[in-house]
Amino acid sequence: MGSSTSYNLAKKGMKSLTLEQFDLNHPFGSSHGRTRIFRTAYYEDARYVPLLKRARALWEELQADSGRRILELTGGLMIGDQDSTLVLGASQSAKLHGLDHEVLSASEAMSRFPAFKLGEELTALYEPAAGVLFPEECITAFVSLAQGRGAEFSFNETVVGWHKEAGGLRVQTSKGSYLADKVVVAAGAWAAKLLPGTLDLSCERQVPFWFRPKTGGSHSSHSMPIFILQEGRHMYYGIPDFGDGVKAAVHHEGRIGDVEAMERMVTPEDETPVVDFVRRHLPGVEERPISSTTCVYTNTRDENFVIDDVSSNEDVLLVSACSGHGFKFSSAIGEAVAELVSTGRTTQDIGFLKLGRFAPSRS
Repeated sequence: MGSSTSYNLAKKGMKSLTLEQFDLNHPFGSSHGRTRIFRTAYYEDARYVPLLKRARALWEELQADSGRRILELTGGLMIGDQDSTLVLGASQSAKLHGLDHEVLSASEAMSRFPAFKLGEELTALYEPAAGVLFPEECITAFVSLAQGRGAEFSFNETVVGWHKEAGGLRVQTSKGSYLADKVVVAAGAWAAKLLPGTLDLSCERQVPFWFRPKTGGSHSSHSMPIFILQEGRHMYYGIPDFGDGVKAAVHHEGRIGDVEAMERMVTPEDETPVVDFVRRHLPGVEERPISSTTCVYTNTRDENFVIDDVSSNEDVLLVSACSGHGFKFSSAIGEAVAELVSTGRTTQDIGFLKLGRFAPSRS
């Protein structure tokens, strides 16, 4: 969210400084891990779909402008019981917004996509316009293009606070201080520390794994779509093999804790449910993972984003707290935030993402 905002501010000719406490493309937050799912038939809430349509157009624009590999369409399967939250929600979004999609039986899905083993009780919604983003490439593209337009970045510099003074906002860091007209906080899991009392957030540890296909062909990005599969209350997701193996993980259900104290070592307890899932539904991959990583979901109480001014201070804008499903939106959110910073208005419909819905906890 921060790199996209910086890029979009630079496109408007606005002067900006982006402060990052770690290196570029660090592994400690929510924006690493080689691949991210992009999908438009959004089961979470149909109100996100217009934002997703704009995001896709902007990802394609970024790909053309940067010459980097940003977005690859693979198609996507949303799999579950026909009355599951996942299938019903994706179907409602697709129908409401006229998205291209098909509803497949389990046997039809397996015939078309032989990587999967599905029980006959399952239904799959197939969205051809779903695919994969490459997050490190996306962020690098935003940063390099922003720098080319005059934006400044300072890495390994931690923001510790800010205050109002004559002439603007004084931002204090581990290395010094800066005077700014406006501040955008896109700090993910660190947002609660920078804005205490503003919003209740929980940091949830997540562990994705990569598995080696036993044979070539059916697990490549040309043959296997991205997927989310719901079993009861549990959700799993996966991404085809782009050279590092098939990616699979549990969606949510991670341990809640302080991001600073998060356990980065992957344990057998992390591995077991994903290996069991792979054994049941992806029989063509080896059952032992070849690599893994940890990341964090920064969750609001309703698992929707927050994009809003902080309390009554219109000069400080909170962006993110995206609850584990935000990366795909960052191209469009960066554009919306740059509009808000420059004019106080945005062409995107983001009213449902304001802090006011948490009025009792707002300072």
